Amino acid sequence: MERLKSKTILIVEDEKTIRENLASMLKFFFKEVHTAIDGHDGLDKYEQYLPDIVMTDLKMPNMSGFELLEELIKRDSTSYKIIVSAHTDKELLFKAIEKGINRYLVKPIIENELFETFEAYLKNLEKTQPMIIKIDDDIYLESDKKSLFISELEIHLNKKEFLFLKLLLSNDNKTFTYEEIENIVWGGALMSQSAIRSVVRDLRKKIGEKYIINVSGIGYRLK
Repeated sequence: MERLKSKTILIVEDEKTIRENLASMLKFFFKEVHTAIDGHDGLDKYEQYLPDIVMTDLKMPNMSGFELLEELIKRDSTSYKIIVSAHTDKELLFKAIEKGINRYLVKPIIENELFETFEAYLKNLEKTQPMIIKIDDDIYLESDKKSLFISELEIHLNKKEFLFLKLLLSNDNKTFTYEEIENIVWGGALMSQSAIRSVVRDLRKKIGEKYIINVSGIGYRLK
């Protein structure tokens, strides 16, 4: 569970007491805990913070949990998605599975089940996201620290630099389109050409010019 200390979580819950109690408990285990009062607020917070985990209630005013999750899936969100709901009927469960939800917890939340869910998240990370991703012989990305290492020297990356480089490294034979970059690195919020160029320029200063290739009119890939 030590790996949770480098992760961020967003709790989307309209009941204030539940939201505050969860946030108060989880702040001891996560690097950052963010909260939202409904789906609309959750979407705004998602774009702002790009959390590693999104935990949401289903029945909420303005935008439901399912509507929020549908929007995240449209945006190719890589966040681990957890539903927390008082509803236990099979139709909702099957719908959640169809939507690609990772876990479904029933209220009231039992602490053991909650931490079993986080353990499942960490096991999923081990399978899908290696902690060390090599760029070159002496250059690598450490996913938990969200840092770049060059000849063992740690180089700080901001969130967008880290997410962009991690995206390129997820498939070094692929050119990622501007739309894919907007979804993953900007959370679906509007990405201007000047904004992505700024990220690329700053990354090239840190790792060297030769690694990030612009494919004109399409997007970027890794050399």
